[in-house]
Amino acid sequence: MGHESTEIQGTALIAGASSGVGAIYAGRLAKRDYNLILVARNRSRVTALSRRSRDETAVAALAVDLADKTDLARIEAVLRTNVASDCW
Repeated sequence: MGHESTEIQGTALIAGASSGVGAIYAGRLAKRDYNLILVARNRSRVTALSRRSRDETAVAALAVDLADKTDLARIEAVLRTNVASDCW
C-alpha cells in the first residue's frame, strides 16, 4: 500500500520516533495512510526509519532537540507548510 494510490488520513507528528514506542507508532500510522513528521535527536536512526516508512507514505524526518528553541522553530515551519516529503 503506497501513498500514491490511497487516500491520506492526515499528518501525524511523532516525537521520539527513532526507537521504542515512537518507532512502532510511526510504522502503524504509515500503514494506516497517515503522512508522517518524525522527530528525534538521533539523526541516523530517524533517517533510517524515514527511509523504511517511505514505501508506505510521505515522510519528513527532523533530527532535533525539543529543548532547543531553534529546533522547535524548524518543527513549527514544517507544521505550517504541512509538507512531509523531505528529510532534514
